[in-house]
Amino acid sequence: MKSLVKKAFGTLIIPVTLYLILKILSLTAGDQKFAVGSDLDTIIYTGIYTCMLALAMAINLTSGRFDFSIGSVLVGSAIIGGNFAKNQAYGPWGLLLAIVAVGMLMGLISGLVYVTLRLPPMITSLGMTMIFESFSMMVNQSKGIRLIGKFDVLIFASQPYLWILLVIVLVVYTYLLYKTRFGYNYRALANGQKIALDTGINEKVNAVICYVLSGALIAIAATIFLSKYGTISPESGLSSSAYFMGAFLPIFIGGFISRYSNLIIGVIIGSFTQAMLSSGLVSLGLSNSLQTLINGVFVMAFLIFTTNSYKLQLQKQYRSKLARAEAAAR
Repeated sequence: MKSLVKKAFGTLIIPVTLYLILKILSLTAGDQKFAVGSDLDTIIYTGIYTCMLALAMAINLTSGRFDFSIGSVLVGSAIIGGNFAKNQAYGPWGLLLAIVAVGMLMGLISGLVYVTLRLPPMITSLGMTMIFESFSMMVNQSKGIRLIGKFDVLIFASQPYLWILLVIVLVVYTYLLYKTRFGYNYRALANGQKIALDTGINEKVNAVICYVLSGALIAIAATIFLSKYGTISPESGLSSSAYFMGAFLPIFIGGFISRYSNLIIGVIIGSFTQAMLSSGLVSLGLSNSLQTLINGVFVMAFLIFTTNSYKLQLQKQYRSKLARAEAAAR
């Protein structure tokens, strides 16, 4: 029970503390709408949308592969899969499956290119980004995808469908990463690639599967974004990277929280933490530039803390040993 309480405390301390601080500040500023009503809906949407992108990035990043093509896969899967579903008059779930299928295909292509060329992941993903962006420009005469007004199809940016998607992702990815041979190999490669390769684990197959799973997560995020705004336009000049820039903080927070739970739960909580932070800054009436500055300071402070947290543990161990030594000397 003591261990369970410690894990729950370590998992929830960051979002709960941030919520209390922002709630007090917003009430002091005379704004009672923070995390209530429509603002709560915005936090839920932003948290789950960001969570999908953060998980998609984390599944490769934990193995040392930074995938710069996430934004281009989001745009491409939405435009290609969305227009196909639109032309076939598919319903909402057909739209989701079509976009996810295209996202997984794009992830498969990226994975095969990476394991075939054996270039650094950053170089490979930059090349794939430019290819995917160019291909998205060619589809539908560069008009992107427009489903504005089709409220019977665009359901995945509202509740309860957001929660349904989150639960499905949580169950499926927890099973894949912790209950299958793929997950065992994935964790082994992430914790020590050389040792894992010496034991006979096929790193290439595992990497390709990671890219495919990442593509599926990105496509779910694309469906959520499309359901919110009804349209997605093609990007060029690597501008699609703007779509995933908000996913870094949830990964950092998730990595810290994972010591008390696991990476998936950590990233989910980290995503809602960032969504609360953004909504709280808006409720305080801060300008966009000041919000960006505070977000940056928050990220930097968190990185400094997590990087040096081991020193606190060492000091705690030193004090414990010193106390035992003094007790023995008496």
